[in-house]
Amino acid sequence: MLTLTVYIIYYIVIDIIHAKEALFIMRKTKVVLAKVLTAAMVISSFAGVQGITSEAAAKPKLSKKSVSITVGKTKKITVKKAKKYKVSWKMKSKKIASFKKSGKYAVKVKAKKAGKTTLTATIKKGKKTKKLVCKITVKKNSPKVTKTPVNTPTTSPSNVPKTTAVPTATATAKPQDTTPAMKEIFKGVIDNVGTCLTYNQTWNKRKEMQDASTMEFVDKHFNSFTLENEMKPDNMLNKKTTISVADAKAKGYVISDDYKESTVPELTLETIDGVLAIAKQHNIRMRAHTLMWHQQTPTWFFKKNYDDDEAVVDEATMNARLEFFVRTVMRYTMQKEKELTGEVGSIVYAWDVLNEYIHRSNAPEAATWVSVYGDMGLKPTYVKAAFEYAYDELKKENVQDKVTLFYNDYDTYFSVDDELALISYINEGEKAKICGGIGMQSHVDIKRPTLEEYGNALKAFINAGLEVQITELDITINFDTDETDGRTPTYAYKNEKETDADQAAFTKDFIKQIVDIQKNRDKAKSPKGITGITVWGISDQTSWRGSCKPLFFKRKNVRVKDETTGKYKTVYTYVPKKSYEAMIEALK
Repeated sequence: MLTLTVYIIYYIVIDIIHAKEALFIMRKTKVVLAKVLTAAMVISSFAGVQGITSEAAAKPKLSKKSVSITVGKTKKITVKKAKKYKVSWKMKSKKIASFKKSGKYAVKVKAKKAGKTTLTATIKKGKKTKKLVCKITVKKNSPKVTKTPVNTPTTSPSNVPKTTAVPTATATAKPQDTTPAMKEIFKGVIDNVGTCLTYNQTWNKRKEMQDASTMEFVDKHFNSFTLENEMKPDNMLNKKTTISVADAKAKGYVISDDYKESTVPELTLETIDGVLAIAKQHNIRMRAHTLMWHQQTPTWFFKKNYDDDEAVVDEATMNARLEFFVRTVMRYTMQKEKELTGEVGSIVYAWDVLNEYIHRSNAPEAATWVSVYGDMGLKPTYVKAAFEYAYDELKKENVQDKVTLFYNDYDTYFSVDDELALISYINEGEKAKICGGIGMQSHVDIKRPTLEEYGNALKAFINAGLEVQITELDITINFDTDETDGRTPTYAYKNEKETDADQAAFTKDFIKQIVDIQKNRDKAKSPKGITGITVWGISDQTSWRGSCKPLFFKRKNVRVKDETTGKYKTVYTYVPKKSYEAMIEALK
């Protein structure tokens, strides 16, 4: 191409040469041609580079390889440089996030439920197909900070539409709370009545256990609590540092002879110190949640050398890591109890050893238990081993009859047979019932499940001789259940014109059914029956499902005068909703 161009230019020049001037002009032409040749080479070279660059740049890619979204919010993901390609999309877990197409090459991702999932864009051109993956992390709602006229921060839910704000009132003294206490209305029916709390939850700066007005409310209504996140594996393993085995043993970590590695991950056990001290101060007991979960466990915990860039370890190595983690966290907690009260089991009365195993395929981390052991169905040997380690720790302190080990899960009313089969396997061949209880999370809606479905599940678990605890209760309204059969909801707000009165009517029937089942159970089959009910949050304003108003109190911010300093400060008070009044009626 280059040679042809030069010759064409040459012959054009020759054609315009007058014969008598040929020799002179030919000499000039040689100079011109040399310059033309150089320019042509440069242009040709530049065009070639530009072509290569364009070809590389034209490869389709995602606008984001990973995103973090708060529940209820949306983000746009685009396949760039995708013209002439066909693009299709797939979300791994529709419970965590959903998407809606936005043109040919983009989608809007909506966050539904806290957790992790992946969005895959499959691009196709002719016979060539390529997959592009975006990692999606959905975080729970972080309460927004607002200000009173005197710049005192308060919090409100971040879901859309927002829960109607409760005005801040000014008073010289905190209003007297005459509401009947929840733990009192359940007295004689269910012993442990709790809520979930935060101690020092850094990502949303919530420290409910360190707030005096919150703990005043807790003291009145509850005798039990569960940490919302701070005893989950990713919080216990959040230092991302390793120490030598010798240093680990010096710290009191439990390292078995089967542990063949030279390093151990350092644990964040100091959280337990602060939490137990406050629990003792307020005479409130604790459900420890949770030792094993396919979510909220760092992926590096399953990798060689505790390095996220390495391959997963073998089963023998993972068995030793599991034993180290379960025994160390439990033993440390029980020793701290003993230091504070002189008695193990005086504060922690239940352990969720395993969380949501039946839903292990629901948005797991990139590497998890199944990555190491494979999917073992309803007979997972490593789960049985975890319960054996945990039960052995209870036996060492002789509290196996005082502290119960639980399997905790959501939507248990839709998978009764699987729940019972899993627990049966855990207890199979054991001298004692090492998994003594089932935790029914009970994130319910006024339309999902039906009262009959919930009641049948509750009776099945009680008749199986299990201790039952309702562990994460909330009751939503205006929750998107219409587009499915109720088994796989979108976990999003949808205005279904449901009211507080609708919620109250359901709550009354729901609580009454629980009470009736507890009172009328066969005590020979289930001596304990239902031993706990935990509400998953203090108020609608701090609920992870705040836009659907799932709890029994609204928070109100009140300005009160400090009698000592004479200055005004903001304190929290909690206003009972119609659903709480319905709960009281159900227990009469």
